[in-house]
Amino acid sequence: MTVDKPLLKGVVLAGGSGTRLWPMSRQQLPKQFLKLDGEESLLAATISRLSPLIEPDDVWVVTNEAHASGEAFSELAHLHKILEPCGRNTAPAIALAAALFREGGEDPMMLVLPADHIIQDVPAFHEALEHAVAAAEKGGLVTFGIVPEHPDTGFGYIQAEGSDGDPVRPVTRFTEKPDLATARAFVEDGHYFWNSGMFVWKASVILDEIERHQPEIYEVLDRMRSRWQAGEDWQEVVRHQFAEMLDISIDYAVLEKSEKVSMVPVSMGWSDVGSWDAVYDISGKDAGDNAIYGHVIAIDCEGSLLRSQSRLIAAVGLKDIIAVETPDAILLCPRGQSQRVREIVDRLKQANGSEHHEHLTVLRPWGSYTVLEEHERGYKLKRIEVKPGASLSLQSHQHRSEHWVVVSGTATVTCGDRVYTVAKNESTYIPIGERHRLENRGKIPLQMIEVQVGDYLGEDDIERFEDKYGR
Repeated sequence: MTVDKPLLKGVVLAGGSGTRLWPMSRQQLPKQFLKLDGEESLLAATISRLSPLIEPDDVWVVTNEAHASGEAFSELAHLHKILEPCGRNTAPAIALAAALFREGGEDPMMLVLPADHIIQDVPAFHEALEHAVAAAEKGGLVTFGIVPEHPDTGFGYIQAEGSDGDPVRPVTRFTEKPDLATARAFVEDGHYFWNSGMFVWKASVILDEIERHQPEIYEVLDRMRSRWQAGEDWQEVVRHQFAEMLDISIDYAVLEKSEKVSMVPVSMGWSDVGSWDAVYDISGKDAGDNAIYGHVIAIDCEGSLLRSQSRLIAAVGLKDIIAVETPDAILLCPRGQSQRVREIVDRLKQANGSEHHEHLTVLRPWGSYTVLEEHERGYKLKRIEVKPGASLSLQSHQHRSEHWVVVSGTATVTCGDRVYTVAKNESTYIPIGERHRLENRGKIPLQMIEVQVGDYLGEDDIERFEDKYGR
């Protein structure tokens, strides 16, 4: 007699704004979409490691609506998505995914996990997942506890009873990030584990617990379901009602209150990549214990993270230093203080800076643009690249004109009632207020230089009339 395997669905939480890995991580392209080590982004690696237990077609990504049409478009385009119009923490995101599964007539086993973690021992992760699924089939809420390698004040802790070798343990309590003395006592105790933020449960079980412990969230879900059942598009309903949800984590909302919580202890080379110190810890090292990426010359350096994105970093005699370079910003700090990067981001926000928001090269669904120069006298220079077969929206600007010079490929330009081509080494002019569109109907990337002239050159001076990407 064969036993049917439970239906497994992955729910990957990818809505974070990512400030702790600035300057590489920006509000428009946070760390879950970055390729920190290798060819895959953290999100893509998270989905890949679920196979063969959960195939990509059974994975849903919960992310911010802005990411799906912005710089992260190419990472998200081929995935099942639940788009949040605003951030409301993990409890509403999980509740929404579970409700959508139930509305579809399914009651799957949900594996919920963040998009921006690293797991180096994938077989150990798969073994832990099988234990978690077996426990969740009995109606429990199961979390993963990381066996702590050292006292750490950057993680929450889970206290669980039981003995070494028990695959699943009952949870006694959750503790938020402790001070160092408390963290040391937890590690010495042996019954405390780092909170990984990964969970397994049936959709129906988590919804029942949300109804019991967070009736306000459940009431919003009920109103949403009524509209879905009346035939309204589910994503449109989410767009209009998701903001009514409480802003609360699943730990506070349910797990700290429920009597159904158990934990699978696991050592699997896990990191939440929560700081540049964490990136250093998981990186390969040279003979001087340096983690080096990009164009770097390091002489007599020890224990340092040196990461170059666009130009040479030349370092002499550095010890225990973090240096991260991007085209528009450089971070320098001692190892052990990279958590303070958030203070830099806060200062940039207070000063209305742009360096926390987006990179000089900004990804778009159709390609990318790079700001080469922007002057207070009312002009801006950009390099624009449009992918083969792609097109920008039909749009107009109220405060600027644009001059386009094609340097590679051929542009198809709509300007008012005219549609014409602009070849390499040719140019065209777009007057203020004129409806226009840029297309690449060729087989090679279109590259051009754009000169904007006007009283206001902000990216929000755009009125779209048609857009294939739904912006």
